[in-house]
Amino acid sequence: MNVHADLVLKARITLLSHNDRILDGEEGMRVYRTLFAASPHVYAYKLAYVLRALAETSPRAARRPGAREELLAEARAASAHIPADAPAHQRRMWEHTVPQLQEFERRLGQANAR
Repeated sequence: MNVHADLVLKARITLLSHNDRILDGEEGMRVYRTLFAASPHVYAYKLAYVLRALAETSPRAARRPGAREELLAEARAASAHIPADAPAHQRRMWEHTVPQLQEFERRLGQANAR
């Protein structure tokens, strides 16, 4: 995929100005989507991680039907690009994700029942 060089540069500057290990939230999603398009094997884990987190915490995902599933589907697609020689915690991301999201859905259902 061809990505505009200015968008990649802007995403890299945003990432460099961030102090934490992973830039999260909506801004992280935008940055990692752009960088993933330019270098999928490098940014696959971080994009998948941020999308998975947004599926759980984003108010936008909670309000729009199907948004959570769309974020998770994109995260799964991105995680397919995680290299085989990546650290084990990156390759096994979904082993922990599914139980966490099931627990989140259970808590959400209990909160809505009150």
